[in-house]
Amino acid sequence: MARRARWRRLLSLTLGSVLAARLMFAALLVFGTYNPSGPSYEHWLATGTADVVWKIVAGGVLAVAYGIVVPVSLRALGFGGVVLTAAAWGSLMWVLVGLGAIDLAAPHVATWLALALATVELGVGLTWMRLAAALDGQKRRRDLTR
Repeated sequence: MARRARWRRLLSLTLGSVLAARLMFAALLVFGTYNPSGPSYEHWLATGTADVVWKIVAGGVLAVAYGIVVPVSLRALGFGGVVLTAAAWGSLMWVLVGLGAIDLAAPHVATWLALALATVELGVGLTWMRLAAALDGQKRRRDLTR
């Protein structure tokens, strides 16, 4: 019995680990699709190599991933949650620009910030139900089939 309890503790997921994993998945999805530095699906499509079948397969996998992640995030957060998350991200960026930590004149900075916003929106949307349950202490279920 003690061995079973030890395995449950090892396999239990904390809120931080779930949030980190979902944010990492969202970042992999968003930055894997496009990023200004180069290695991404968009740049791979632009090359003239003959791996057309693999490009189609990868595009299908990305389409399925976005087809799952975007509706789940939108339904979990709702329109107000999406707006509030974007406002919080925008406020943080405004403060960092004001402090001089971000130079908007640098090339591709606006693109990186937009990609980071998309990552945060999707990551928070994927984690919102678990995060809300941790914040208010109640177990809840939301019908996401509507």
